[in-house]
Amino acid sequence: MVTDDKFLPSKQFGLQPPDLTLLAPAKINLFLRILGRREDGFHELASLFQTVSLFDTLDFWSSPADDSQPLYSMEVTDSSLCADLIPTDESNLVMKALHAFSERTSSKQRLHCRLHKEIPAEGGLGGGSSDAATALHAANRLAGFPLSEDELIKLAADLGSDVGFFLSGGTA
Repeated sequence: MVTDDKFLPSKQFGLQPPDLTLLAPAKINLFLRILGRREDGFHELASLFQTVSLFDTLDFWSSPADDSQPLYSMEVTDSSLCADLIPTDESNLVMKALHAFSERTSSKQRLHCRLHKEIPAEGGLGGGSSDAATALHAANRLAGFPLSEDELIKLAADLGSDVGFFLSGGTA
């Protein structure tokens, strides 16, 4: 019998069900053209993205700030694709998103995310960017929507060029 650890207790919150569970879609590039090189060394691109039906699952728990606990934290399910390769520290885009949201809003709400990874890491499918966008949306929702959609998209752009796409819908 195979056990799916998405349904096992959280390492932080035990049997308490998450306050919010969201799916983070993968994306594919339908079209990509390099238009030229910018002064900053990056390339100017024209592209067309489409989300596809491959998803990571993110569970979120919120609680009042507690000085003995970090303001944001995350865990990865043991059955996640390449679970041992996924960092849960500040180098993870989910953690960067939660930190950026906290900084922008001065939110003192504690957030914990459990990531179940199905999108291959570094596979060009935007999994990390999608997870970060989902974390921003979740943080905003759980805090009562202190940021407008435009403000959230601007915050997403600071995290990476693909992050804002995942807040805007299925095709861009």
